[in-house]
Amino acid sequence: RTGPAVCGRCYEVPAAMRDEVVASVPGTWSETSWGTPAVDVTGGVHAQLAELGVTDRQASPFCTLESGDHFSYRRDRTTGRLAGYVWLD
Repeated sequence: RTGPAVCGRCYEVPAAMRDEVVASVPGTWSETSWGTPAVDVTGGVHAQLAELGVTDRQASPFCTLESGDHFSYRRDRTTGRLAGYVWLD
């Protein structure tokens, strides 16, 4: 399971950066909702897990940029605290 993260529709990056990331992890290719190059970090994580044979994958439905309930430096332009967690069922 992956936690909330900025989604590929919102994670705008320069085209050269997207190309470099996609060369390593093709599942990261994305485009923003306004049509510019983007990276889908969650998609890339799930693509790598699939390559490793992990079949039980779930992603958080929340985009941290779009959700006011989640911290996002990109949205608020202020620092905050962020935590991550991993668990096995």
